[in-house]
This record gives sequence, structure tokens and C-alpha cells, in this order.
Amino acid sequence: MDRINEFGLTSDDSNVEEGRDCAFADDDSIVSSNVTNEEAQTLTRGGPLGVMQSDAANENNRAGIMPRNRREWCIVIFALLLIVAAAAGTGIGLGFYFMNQGSNTNNPATGNPKDGKGNENGNDDSYSDGSEPETDDKTDSSAIPLPTDFAGSVQYHMIAQDISELASFESIADNGSSSSPSPQQRARDWLVFEDMTPENLADEQDEQKNLNNGTDDLVDYNNSLSSSYLDVNTPAYRVAQRFAIAALYFSTEGEEWDTGSQWLQPGLNECDYPGIRCEEVTIPSISLKEALKRPNDLPRHSDGTVDTTTERMIVEINLPESNLGGMLPGELMTFPFLRRLGLWSNQIGGQIPENIGRLQNLESLLLDDNNFTGDIVPGIGSLENLKMLSLGFNPKMGGGIPREIGDLYHLEALYLPNMSLRGGLPSSMRNLGKLKNLELQSNNLRGVIPDWLGDLVNLVKLNLSGNDFDGEIPEGLSKLINLRELELQDNDLGTIPCSSFESVVVLSANCKSSDGTSCDCCTLCT
Repeated sequence: MDRINEFGLTSDDSNVEEGRDCAFADDDSIVSSNVTNEEAQTLTRGGPLGVMQSDAANENNRAGIMPRNRREWCIVIFALLLIVAAAAGTGIGLGFYFMNQGSNTNNPATGNPKDGKGNENGNDDSYSDGSEPETDDKTDSSAIPLPTDFAGSVQYHMIAQDISELASFESIADNGSSSSPSPQQRARDWLVFEDMTPENLADEQDEQKNLNNGTDDLVDYNNSLSSSYLDVNTPAYRVAQRFAIAALYFSTEGEEWDTGSQWLQPGLNECDYPGIRCEEVTIPSISLKEALKRPNDLPRHSDGTVDTTTERMIVEINLPESNLGGMLPGELMTFPFLRRLGLWSNQIGGQIPENIGRLQNLESLLLDDNNFTGDIVPGIGSLENLKMLSLGFNPKMGGGIPREIGDLYHLEALYLPNMSLRGGLPSSMRNLGKLKNLELQSNNLRGVIPDWLGDLVNLVKLNLSGNDFDGEIPEGLSKLINLRELELQDNDLGTIPCSSFESVVVLSANCKSSDGTSCDCCTLCT
């Protein structure tokens, strides 16, 4: 009869259990089936078997932490490599970020990076009133940090507002590669490095700044330019005005002006320069700093829905006979309150800027007796408040009289003598109902004198001499009841009907020779 041991198993049962233990044993372990009753009792009482069980438990705990085979080792090594790669990438990214920030702050003469369209972009997506800046393809304020230095801020603003072209800033001379920086670069650098507040005014401005809790200097790097005349809280319109007046100086060879030595005095208000007249004007109070954040939403000076402030703004520029040379910069056309631009009798060359039509308040444009070239730009027709236009004595200016001239409904005087104009008179000129003086002498105009000239009933003086007009004098001119001076000489005209010009005081024509114009009432025959 089989003996029953203390495990409750017969000898046969014990053998079965032994087989099961072997079946579940690791390959490296050996399970013995020769266990006596005494050994079993010792093991169950916490003897050596208890120690073995404790060691096995520890091995199992360690197995839960350490990899147990090649596959698990591979997973652990791959995870470690990912961690190292992520840490390295983060370090490199931070390095480039701080390098970029350092270059923007420590190199003010070159401004900030630009995107593919030449715009310097910003990092501040909020505005002082809590709204979000508007962006489009032209400027993405979240792509690249906004410039924090004065040079970059001015440059960014001028390009974003179409005051200056990107190309005018591209050939930066700060690295010594160019000996001839552009007028725009020179204007920018003057604002940054030379335009300082005089010491006797600096303390007053600092006190005022403290009262206003103003702590942002437009130039703050190394504290070397903390007394800059302008700062980020200056209205954007005022910053643009001072930049534009400096661009005019450098573009027209200001160092050679007869009055140039009194311009660009550091800390001197541009309204106090010779030839400049200003008035106190209400403008939007949006600062340069705020304007950078949403360049596509800069309020117009006439916008009555925004906060405003009062500033001295330029209304007249009068520099006749002052030895101005060079060319007119496009920046000159950004003075929103300019009413008079008088630069006659200088040596200014090049073409008149097309964007001159932006001077919406201009009443007098006097650019005669210079060296301008090209055609009369159609943009002049956008000067809806213009009363006097004088471009004469620029013999290199040619082309036809643009039809857009007829859009100047308030024009009272049109002076275009001694040029190289050709063609006929555009019919749109019949819209110039307020015109009093029309001088077109010494050009290459041709054709018949149009009958609609008689519709300009306010004409006092009409000079068509020295052209190639032919045919008869139109009867419509008899309606010019206010006409006092009529000059028709040096054309190929027929008989002048004296009865049509009884009110004319000065009447001249080619009536001296027998084959000339027949005129019994002419006061001057040539």
C-alpha cells in the first residue's frame, strides 16, 4: 500500500507533481524529485526551502526591472537614443534662437531679418487694446520676431507702410562692403546714431517720461543712445515725418545746399528747419511700437474713431533757388498735411515720383526750372485739392499732357512752358472750370485749337505761343469774357477774329509778315 506523505500525495502522485515542476522550470534550473518527508517538513517549517522561495521572489522582482532578453535590451537602447536626440535638438534650437536675438539687438544698423517679400516681421501678436493684429501675405507678425531696435523698427515701418521700397535698404553698408549707402540708409542711421536730444532738454524729457511711466527707449542697447530724440512711444506719423525729411536732405545732396548747414541739427524739431512750415495738427496717437504690431491697420490721419494727439506737422516745404540736386525721394510723398511744395529753380533731376498722388492735401506743386526727365506722371491727377501746378522749364520732360490732368477740378493755374510736350490738348481739360491761367508756350503741341477751350470761362491768361497749332481760331473762344492776355504767336493760324476778343488787353500773334496771321487788333505782332 502506497505511503501517504505530509503533502497528502501517494508516491505515484508525488511523481506526477515532480513532472509538473520540471515542465515549468527554466532551462537553467534543475528540480530534484528526491525529497524526503523530513526535508519536506523542514522546508514547510521555514527552513532552507523558505530561503529558496525568498531568493526566487527577489529574482522575479529584478526581472521586472532589468531586460530579460535581447529584444527588451534593444527597446531600452532605442528609447535612450530618442531621449538623447530630443535633448540635442532642443539645445540646438535654443542656441539658434538666442543667436538670432543677439544679432537683432547688437547690430542696429542692419535692422532685423526680412521674409521673402522683404518685410521684417514681428513676434508680438497682441495690441494695446487687447485685439489681435491683422495679417496678410504682405506681413506675417507671428513668423519672425518684431524688431526691437530703433534701426529695425524704422526700417520695418517704412517698408510696411509703402513709404520706402525694400530695395532702398538692401545694399547695407554697415559691413564695409559699400562706400555709398542709399539716402534711406543714411536717414535711418542719422535717426539712430546722430539724432540725440540736447543735454539741456534730456532731463526735462526724462522727467516727463517718468511721469508717463514710459520705460521703453527706442534705442536701448548698451544704453549708448538712451537720449535718442525719438522713442517707441512717439506717434508713428511723427517718426515717419522725421525720417522722410532726412531722406529728402540726403536724396537732394543736402550737404551742398545753400541752407543745408542748418538742417538735421540733433534734437532740433524738423519744423524749425529753414524752408519748413508746420502747424499744430491732430493725428492718431498710435505709437511706432503699436504700429509695428499691426502694420496693415494703421489708422489714417483723418480717422475720427481712434485716440488722437496734437503734433507739429509739416504743411509747407519751400526751398527755391537753394542748390538742391540729386532726385526727389519717394518718401517726400508721405506728408499727409503738406499743402505747398516749392522747389523751383534748383538742379533736381530724375523723374517726378509716381506716388506724388498721395499728397492729398497738396494745393501748390512748384517744380519748374529744374532738370526733371520723363513724362508727366498720371499720378498728379490724384491731387484732388491742387490749385497750382508748375512744371515748366524742364526741357527734358516730354510726352503728352496726361488726360488725368482733367481730374484736377480745383486747378486755377497750369504752367507747362518750355518743355518737350507733344500731341494735342486732351479733351478732359475741359473739366478745369476754375482755371484762370493756362501757359503752354514753347512746346511741340500740334493740331487745331479745340473749341471747348471756350468752356473755361474763368481764363484770364492763355498762352499757346511757340507750338505747331494750325487752322482757324475757334469761335468758342469768344465765350472767354474774362480773358485779358492771349498769346498765339509762332503757330500757323489763320485770321484772328478781333470782335471775339474785345476784352483782351494783350493780344499777340504772327501778324508782322504778309504771310502771317491776319490780326488788326493785336497789341504785339511778331
